[in-house]
Amino acid sequence: MTKASKYILIIVFGFLIQVFSQPVDACVEGLRWGMDLPKVENRLGVSLIPIKEKTNQNLFEVKDIQISGLPVQALRVRIEKEDGLRQLAYEIDNENMIEVLAGLRYRFGPPVGTNVDVEDGAPQQQWIWHTGEDVIVAVKSNQRPFLLSYRPSLLDPSSL
Repeated sequence: MTKASKYILIIVFGFLIQVFSQPVDACVEGLRWGMDLPKVENRLGVSLIPIKEKTNQNLFEVKDIQISGLPVQALRVRIEKEDGLRQLAYEIDNENMIEVLAGLRYRFGPPVGTNVDVEDGAPQQQWIWHTGEDVIVAVKSNQRPFLLSYRPSLLDPSSL
């Protein structure tokens, strides 16, 4: 695994924590947080391949698929044995980033957070949405494909 790939995985999973299963729709219509691997594969119509890493034994991926008519370079999911589907992350070509961000803004409003980080001279932008059910993080880096990550929300905004 390249240094850049490890960096992206650290970003994606660094701020994502494991939560209890919730029966709400995940980011892809028809998926639910907590679904097991066969149900996720059936809904997506693909076979997910385990990512062979000692530290991340619950990660699966499929490459070069289309979701909602959009070409996806890689789809990675984290499916826990007891809690089922816990996270989805897409790698999308940077040329489709504007359409994805516009769609998220149209559907969920402006992001609750944005920032630009520069590490090792490589700028990175990040947008965050909290939908009430999901936390969506979009990451743009000039050195990697556009990354879109979904996980179930830990917080019920109505309780604030």
